[in-house]
This record gives sequence, C-alpha cells and structure tokens, in this order.
Amino acid sequence: MLEDSEVPIVKTVQPTIKTGRKWKVVEAVDEAKECFKIKEVIGQTQTDRKGLGSSTAKWWSKAEGKEKRVMVINEIRLNEDSRRVQKAVQQPQQGQWTNWDNALQKSLTWNEIWHMAPLRISFLIRSVYDLLPSNANLVRWGKK
Repeated sequence: MLEDSEVPIVKTVQPTIKTGRKWKVVEAVDEAKECFKIKEVIGQTQTDRKGLGSSTAKWWSKAEGKEKRVMVINEIRLNEDSRRVQKAVQQPQQGQWTNWDNALQKSLTWNEIWHMAPLRISFLIRSVYDLLPSNANLVRWGKK
C-alpha cells in the first residue's frame, strides 16, 4: 500500500515486519511481482478445452491500486502453499498422505468400526499412518 502512495516520502518507506520465521515479506512481494512480469512476457497459455482467447487474464501492467495488492497477496498464498506441499513430500513420515500408490482398498462401514475392539482400531490407525514399530521406524526413532 505504501508503494502505491503519491507522496514520495511515503513511497520510499520500508517498514520492518517481524514474521517470527525465516520468511521475509519484502522478498515474497518482490518474488510475486517478478512472477507477474514473467507471466506477461510469456503471455497467456491455453490449459484446457476452451478456445483461444476465451478466458480473461489479469495483466500486471494494466492493474492499479487495490487490484495489484490483491493479485500479489493471492500469488504469495499460491507460492507458500506449493512450498508447503513440496516440503511435506520431501519428509518421509509426514509426506505419506501424498503417496497413495501402495494403499490397499478396504471398505469399512460405521457399524463394523463401532463393533471393533479398541486395540484393533488403534492398530489400523497406526498402520495407515505408518506409526507401527517396524524396523525402519525404530531406526528413524533411534530405538533398538
């Protein structure tokens, strides 16, 4: 908002925002702006079955004021979401939810779940999330 001001002194002010982590607001905003500039150079790409020119794109150079701010905020959110997914996939234990290749198809009804023994339910849940004391998990947890 300060960058869009008409007063020259206000335009140059760089407020310090403490986010509590290594993420820096100024770097994220600059990255989002550069991404928009690159998207303008590349142009609009066709991704689905719509005809050419049927979708409308918001161009960075034609946007003004609040519209630019909204575009930057949405771009930062998309970038952060993709980074979170990338990080989750890279972690062996926490990223299991992204990989369903080896999952067995088992259909349980609520009636079956209610009539199961508590230890069996606990075993099923821990097996789904790979929390059973297998050799690989014991090594990962530092146990013998």
